[in-house]
Amino acid sequence: MNLDHITRVGLAAAGFPLTAWNFFMNKTKKVPPPGKMVKTKNSTIHVVDSGSGPATIILEAGLSSVSIDWCFVQPEIAKLARVISYDRGGYGWSRTKRQTRTAGDSVEELKEWLYLLEVKPPYILVGHSYGGMIMRLFASSFPNETKGLILVDAAHENQYIENASNRNRTKKFNLLAKFGYLTSWMGIPRLMKHRVGRKYLGPEHEKALKYIGYTPEAYQSLYFEFRDTGKSAQQILKSEPLPADLPVTVIRACNPSKEWNENQQRMVKLTQHTKQIKVDTGHSVHVEKPSIVIEEIVEMINRTVQLKKVE
Repeated sequence: MNLDHITRVGLAAAGFPLTAWNFFMNKTKKVPPPGKMVKTKNSTIHVVDSGSGPATIILEAGLSSVSIDWCFVQPEIAKLARVISYDRGGYGWSRTKRQTRTAGDSVEELKEWLYLLEVKPPYILVGHSYGGMIMRLFASSFPNETKGLILVDAAHENQYIENASNRNRTKKFNLLAKFGYLTSWMGIPRLMKHRVGRKYLGPEHEKALKYIGYTPEAYQSLYFEFRDTGKSAQQILKSEPLPADLPVTVIRACNPSKEWNENQQRMVKLTQHTKQIKVDTGHSVHVEKPSIVIEEIVEMINRTVQLKKVE
């Protein structure tokens, strides 16, 4: 049992009235999962599986985000292909016993539940932000199972490798994530209205976002995942290069950061068949302008499956 966990338990015990109140709130505000639950070796994963067709699309959300983030994209793609979103262990409705949360852990877990659900390759992989790193590592680990890759304003490993330019930023975010983790059983983040994940996706999703955003598991996963981003970056650096002929689309949003834009430009060189499109949106392209992501997925389906026409 590590020091963080001991501290968390001690705080929960010391603030028992708050802990009991938060437990009650989590129980009474519970929202059933919209998808299916799949039990793996270390986790129970929530999977939203819809549509059918000549291609299988896997949607990977960013750091702290969940399957609901794809609510504007998935229903449209389901009209022409099989499309799957899910919650990584600890986020959303998923639960896990894992004490590490590297990109490699996520790839291993993804591969396991795809096998259990008999979701056969090849796949078109779509990853937003940190989810883009996970999808890149999956494509590198299983090149024969990857048909195409779409990176939606994806994170780059360089931003998680500690250096003078990002040390303070990383330290600050890690402290915030750790505070949420240590006090989540007591419900302090709930009292402060600092929930994990997306803040608003329309009134129809508000109840679910509030429920999954305040669970202690969500704060733990956010802390562990961010804590392990340096290891995830090293896993990407040590991974095999992507196949030169793999079709890749890099969707690049508006960002004033010179470092971010330089990293986006680096991803243009991932394969010989990588294209980049610049869009006038914020970081969450799939939420702000989902039609852009939908169009690029449709194009990737046509490009890789060679359909005559997709209505």
